[in-house]
Amino acid sequence: MTIAKKKNDKQTILLEDEVSYGSSLTGRSDLKPSPRAKAAGSRRERKTIQDVLLREGLLAAKLAVGLASTEQLQEKLQQELSQNSAETRRRYAQSILLWFFGDGVDGLARQAWQAYEDEQLERDILRYLYLTAEPLVGNCVAKCLFPLEEGMLIPAAYFERYLRDALGEQPPAKTLERLKMNLAKLGFLDRSSSQGDRLGRITFDKTAFLVVFHSIFSPTGPRTVELASILSNPFWQHLGLKSEQAVRAILREADAAHLLGKYVVADQLEQVTICFSLRDFLKRRARL
Repeated sequence: MTIAKKKNDKQTILLEDEVSYGSSLTGRSDLKPSPRAKAAGSRRERKTIQDVLLREGLLAAKLAVGLASTEQLQEKLQQELSQNSAETRRRYAQSILLWFFGDGVDGLARQAWQAYEDEQLERDILRYLYLTAEPLVGNCVAKCLFPLEEGMLIPAAYFERYLRDALGEQPPAKTLERLKMNLAKLGFLDRSSSQGDRLGRITFDKTAFLVVFHSIFSPTGPRTVELASILSNPFWQHLGLKSEQAVRAILREADAAHLLGKYVVADQLEQVTICFSLRDFLKRRARL
């Protein structure tokens, strides 16, 4: 039996078995939670899923520049969103603030836009922020889709089983469909095939990885972090990476580009020394 055949057999078992994804709707990390994580964790866990608003989130990141509060941003969004209904604009503005500005108007979304003014990089940041703020979708990416290979055909029952395990009850058909629709909008699901849904391939900016990395592990200043703690945080899966080796490769590249203090691998020790705070990293407009 070839290695490829063994891999395919393992994937089939994952798809067919009654795999338990756990009932927890929040991620885990060995590190002390960042302000962003605390804000997300304090939110009401919801059993419904709304349509993700990435295009509108990008608009909000641009509009946030120069504003002093989320209240001002909400008012501005309600004026600028394209929907005809005032009530729809109000609801959309509230969702945008919940997903992308849980850390305030001068949070990661605005800081990243001010530093780079790069729409692709900003979309990667917004994908991470959304999946952090909506753990029902975020856990689907990190626990349900991550073990599968790109291009694999995914039975509808796979998502239904995930939702049933996560919610503790049979999911409404609308929730199941919106989960798949949002995963497609985020790039994780290809729904174009007549055979069914396939796992998509995420193309992301490596600089976005470093921006999110600094926001989590060095928001206020330099520190040393064990690689195990980095890998235990699902941010890299939310960004679209498919292996721990891919994380190591980006960190090594960042180290070679002098964007990290040091990446050490010796015996059983594997750790990263971060030399910039998030604001210092963004101030440099560092690129990888």
